[in-house]
Amino acid sequence: MNLEAEALYSELKAEGYPLLISKKQYATISGCSLSTVDNQIKLGYGLPNYKKMGDAKNAKVMFSLISVANFFASKTIQTA
Repeated sequence: MNLEAEALYSELKAEGYPLLISKKQYATISGCSLSTVDNQIKLGYGLPNYKKMGDAKNAKVMFSLISVANFFASKTIQTA
């Protein structure tokens, strides 16, 4: 984990997020809608690592807070 990821992880923990977060909590952190998160899961890209808690279509999805911090710390922004 790099320094930026560690700082983000610490900030999220200070805000009260648990080690495993739900889709709704991830949507709040990422600033997108829950339906966007669902679409990204369906497409299979654009998300940090997550775990689906079961085989059902509507099974609960959980994200590791560490994976989320690493994901956002490693994102690069391209400009034209």
